[in-house]
Amino acid sequence: MHRRTFIAGTIAAAAHVLGGAERAPAQGRWWSSLVFGLFENHTFDRVAELPSHQRLAREGTVLAQYFAVAHPSGPNYRALISGATWGHGETVNTFHPSIASAGAGLVPPVPTYIYHLAGTIAARHNPLVDLRAPVAGVRFGIDALREDLWGGLPSAALVYVGWDDGNNMHDGPAARADGNLTALLNLLAASPWFTGPDPQGRYPAFFFCYDEGDLHDNRVFAAWWGPGVRQGIISQTPHTHFSFCRTATENWGIPPLQHGADASSITEPWSER
Repeated sequence: MHRRTFIAGTIAAAAHVLGGAERAPAQGRWWSSLVFGLFENHTFDRVAELPSHQRLAREGTVLAQYFAVAHPSGPNYRALISGATWGHGETVNTFHPSIASAGAGLVPPVPTYIYHLAGTIAARHNPLVDLRAPVAGVRFGIDALREDLWGGLPSAALVYVGWDDGNNMHDGPAARADGNLTALLNLLAASPWFTGPDPQGRYPAFFFCYDEGDLHDNRVFAAWWGPGVRQGIISQTPHTHFSFCRTATENWGIPPLQHGADASSITEPWSER
């Protein structure tokens, strides 16, 4: 999608929501914007020593007791953004409320963007499309993300980044996936959008995890990273994909979604606000 079209979609989405009833502006509790992305099918112990993961551990907060909630991939992805698996199918292609649809209803809205950083994200790994969430823009290639980090993204947004199966540890080598994550971290760290605070002093945050482990061990690597995230923290508090969903809704003052209502928020990465 061309940058002008990308920005126009944002404005149109905002205009549509702003035409509704007045309410207090949405403000993030812990972060202003959320960037999140996943790798595939590896347990915590198999990947924790990768260089990019060690960097996340040094510069952010690792959740050492974070668990996927199901098998195969699709239900885990849906759990992250909607608080429920909606069955065992890899895709459901049916609207269900999600953090993206809820964010679009805030005033001002928190729009959602999808970036296919290498190749095309598989349908079963793209829960925003699977749950028919409103999406303000879809872009392809890391250069497209680079362009938008320097002027194409609003101050409050939900940004989903992903890779095809040859680049996300599903089929391709670990070294390639590790390099992809390192490239993303370097890009975010250099961008004025990710490193700049909003008027309330909150920064964008990056969340990274694996969709699932294996049939014997569903503990997966998960970490938060960014200017506002506590550094060098290894949390032993148990969390799941439902916890991520709960944390995202709580950040923007959205009622919990599905099983997110029974999960605790992930508070370890943040200084209390």
